[in-house]
Amino acid sequence: MSVFLSDDIRKALQSNGPVVALETAVLTKGLPHTHWGDQFGACPAVIDSGAPINLATARAMTHNVKTAGGIPAWIAVVGGTLKIGLSEQELEDLATDTDAGKVSLATIASSMSQKKSAGTTVATTLLACALTRSLADHPIRVFATGGIGGIHRGWSTQFDVSADLQALATTKTCVVASGAKSILDVHATVESLETLGIPILGLETDRFPCFVEATSETDPRVHWVDSPKEVATICNMHWNQLKSNSAVLAVCPVPDEVALTRGALEDVITETDKSWASSGESGAQRTPALLDALAHYTKGKSLIANIALLCKNAEMAAKIAVAMSIAPENLDT
Repeated sequence: MSVFLSDDIRKALQSNGPVVALETAVLTKGLPHTHWGDQFGACPAVIDSGAPINLATARAMTHNVKTAGGIPAWIAVVGGTLKIGLSEQELEDLATDTDAGKVSLATIASSMSQKKSAGTTVATTLLACALTRSLADHPIRVFATGGIGGIHRGWSTQFDVSADLQALATTKTCVVASGAKSILDVHATVESLETLGIPILGLETDRFPCFVEATSETDPRVHWVDSPKEVATICNMHWNQLKSNSAVLAVCPVPDEVALTRGALEDVITETDKSWASSGESGAQRTPALLDALAHYTKGKSLIANIALLCKNAEMAAKIAVAMSIAPENLDT
């Protein structure tokens, strides 16, 4: 079977349970597969230093979802099958598989046909959320990630636009993220989101976050919401009353105590982008290369911020999912 929905997630969806989808490209390509080292400074308390960083972060996110009352549904391609709801062992196997890549909408079918394992991007995780509509009584309606993909810098001369935008425009899922990755053209990305009719809700913020960096007065304005319950109410209005088919993007800033100073990453982003452009690598390798360069350039500060926002977003997504499950009218059937 090419698409597999775990029994636990199926039962949860059938009873309007607060399921939260979690993407795995962050595990296979976004975070280091190594244990925490001195080059990254002190290990943050939120993760277990005895496990590889990517696996430790996944476990911390799982804990945050469960603590907030949600049901985590990790999604990945495992041996050619798109699995929705990984077991703990499958999650560990994926996180420690150095051959596992990542798949987006254009590559997932070919990867599955070759029986490969891979992490799912925002776009392919949204695809999985939509597929649950035919596999259970309700689709997965909430999804937590770090930062969405969007329009890369220099797009006017080298067109590089993430498939995440099209997926967001066509999938009725609430996506919780810390804005778009700071390596992108954030203003162009926000303009595209608005053009595509994707509501952007700021969870206790009126600015579009810039991933691991602190927010700025020059960041694009977004609609402030006070609570996860308000997000659920707006999702209901968007999907069920207005019959809109796009996602709702709920954005959370990185925690203040770990946020990087705004503009601190400009030089390394510029230099790494130049190196990537001359390397001949595919576009899929652009973001992992930049994130790795940022972690080493900041001596782990960007990595700590990334882990913190991933855990925070997982918690907020669970709270939104709980609000939706308490008020079933917020779930599209």
